[in-house]
Amino acid sequence: MRRGEILGLVGPNGSGKSTLINVVSGHYRCDGGSIVFGGRDLARQEAHRIARAGIARTYQIPRPFAHLSVLQNVALPARFGRDALDRATAEREARYWLEFTGLAAKADDLPDDLNLHQRKFLELARALASRPQLLLLDEVLSGLTPSEIDGAIRTIRTIRDRGATIVFVEHVMRAVMELTDRIVVLNYGRVIAEGAPADVMGRPEVVTAYLGKPHA
Repeated sequence: MRRGEILGLVGPNGSGKSTLINVVSGHYRCDGGSIVFGGRDLARQEAHRIARAGIARTYQIPRPFAHLSVLQNVALPARFGRDALDRATAEREARYWLEFTGLAAKADDLPDDLNLHQRKFLELARALASRPQLLLLDEVLSGLTPSEIDGAIRTIRTIRDRGATIVFVEHVMRAVMELTDRIVVLNYGRVIAEGAPADVMGRPEVVTAYLGKPHA
């Protein structure tokens, strides 16, 4: 990763994109190698220690606490994130990110009262409330309408402009091409291409990974 960039991580289904995010974020336990961030090896660290180090992620399928309000869902990671905020400060932080993501009016609702677009942005607000230096976005645009995607693209750009480095895992290629500074393509867990978006997506090995080899 390069500080301040939006890195697109793409590849066909099953290529290992979400697995990589799960390992880096501590959702899966790393059984080999190293994960170096800020000069520290985070491999085999607990997820809460990784969050405290400044790494946050969203989930492809939103995973809020159903019994907590929208506000409480966002305040919780603020208390256990990079700066470990106290309860009152965490609530102010949560309200800030709910306003940023357009969910301020839903603060007292339960997650089940939200539509898909709102649940996706609740995931985003939860991640941002932990004040990450590195934000891992796992298909945050899936299921959204074209106009909702346009709004999300603007939001993600703003997050980067505020200082976060972003790993962007997404199948919406329009968004990948518009947003990313660099792309890494995975296939069966291996990196098969890396570089500028327009260059990488036209390479034969990438086209083959997505579409397969032609047969007579």
